[in-house]
Amino acid sequence: MRSKILFLLLLMLFGSKNLLMAQEDKSTTVAITASGSGKTSDEAKQAGLRSAIEQAFGAFISSKTEILNDKLISDEITSVASGNIQSYDVLNESQFPDGSWGVTLKAVVSVNKLTSFVEAKGIAIEIKGSMFAVNIKQQLLNEQGEIEAVCEMVGLLHEPMQTSFDYIIKSSDPKSLDAESKNWAIPLVVTATANKNIDFCANYCIKTLAALSLTAEEVTNYKSLNKQVHPVIISYKGEVKTYDLRKQTSIDVLNTFINNWEFYTRSFIVQSGIDESIGNGKGNFYKFNGTKNNNFYKDQVSINFLTVGDQAATFSWEDKRTLQYIEQMTGYTIKPSGIRSHFKYGGFVVTEENGHGLICALIDLGECFWTDNPKKKCEDLDLNGFKDWYLPSKDDLIAVYTNLKKLGIGNFLNTDYWFLYEGSYEYKKMILNFNEQGYYNTFGTYVRAVRKF
Repeated sequence: MRSKILFLLLLMLFGSKNLLMAQEDKSTTVAITASGSGKTSDEAKQAGLRSAIEQAFGAFISSKTEILNDKLISDEITSVASGNIQSYDVLNESQFPDGSWGVTLKAVVSVNKLTSFVEAKGIAIEIKGSMFAVNIKQQLLNEQGEIEAVCEMVGLLHEPMQTSFDYIIKSSDPKSLDAESKNWAIPLVVTATANKNIDFCANYCIKTLAALSLTAEEVTNYKSLNKQVHPVIISYKGEVKTYDLRKQTSIDVLNTFINNWEFYTRSFIVQSGIDESIGNGKGNFYKFNGTKNNNFYKDQVSINFLTVGDQAATFSWEDKRTLQYIEQMTGYTIKPSGIRSHFKYGGFVVTEENGHGLICALIDLGECFWTDNPKKKCEDLDLNGFKDWYLPSKDDLIAVYTNLKKLGIGNFLNTDYWFLYEGSYEYKKMILNFNEQGYYNTFGTYVRAVRKF
């Protein structure tokens, strides 16, 4: 009911969109691309509009976004009706296989009206800089909005990608492993084939990137400002398209998506009639990332999407059994494992129990030396709408290794990661490949933030 009221008000407000645009001083409006998700289309749009207001508030009014969250978002109908969102266009709207919705939209936010609205609530604000800097801030808003939208997209695709493959299993004649023929090895091969969900994921990714991509004019302008443009090359159904993004962080997030490919294709359970196993075998994978020597071209990324019926991977191994065990088997069957990993509250779920748990950020924060203060690096992170990230404890990092890294989730490097040592302000580092004993070292290593929910 609440969402219906919101959008009735929006319809009334936007019915006179052209008149409002004529009356509004353009120097006080900003266009923000934002994403949202929800159980319904309206809920997803509402989340996207809320994100747009939060971004404008943080860029132009106050860095204290908790003011907005605590005081204003609870009254969002009044906020929208008072004209803070002047207009918006939906750029991408899709319903996911689980019934939820994802939306990318471009909203025009009135900074003047947002300022007046906040002041009318009796909240002291701090105007951030001169409005003469609006064009620069608009550019920065576009960059941050792009990162948020790419993160949202990768998070939304994390679960449907786990259900994008069907599996078949084939066994060969057993081979004796000893002279007495008591122990045998049964060769097995599992083939993963893309189903209709992969087409949904490909189309959602392409629509989102098309909505975010710089125009040819914007690319020229970026280069004239000595700012780097980051191409994303998408191959799908015989077509190759390039989308130009603004930030390296967006590329890093997409690389996390690409490097989850093995985890996504290993989502199968093999049953023998007596026991079962998950995701076995040495994998031979379709090259989801089409960029050659990608480590040397970190400023761009290439994604080769499959379509229905395409082979995604094969897995082969020998199932070693005793003769007595084989006599009890009813034969091999295979089924998808379903969703084994979730994305919510800003990142990958590491642990969850009774509605509480640990979340790991999508990407590494880069190489960090002792003097760079890895703790502060995590605490300064603003990602996926959350600002309460922190440097993991040793137990947190072990949980991350066990529940993400070992499964191939999150694009972790085979190197050391900083953790906070026993709650103090001292840091140690741990090898996630794996050595549980942290040790002091002056060499640089990587940082990955976590948060609790």
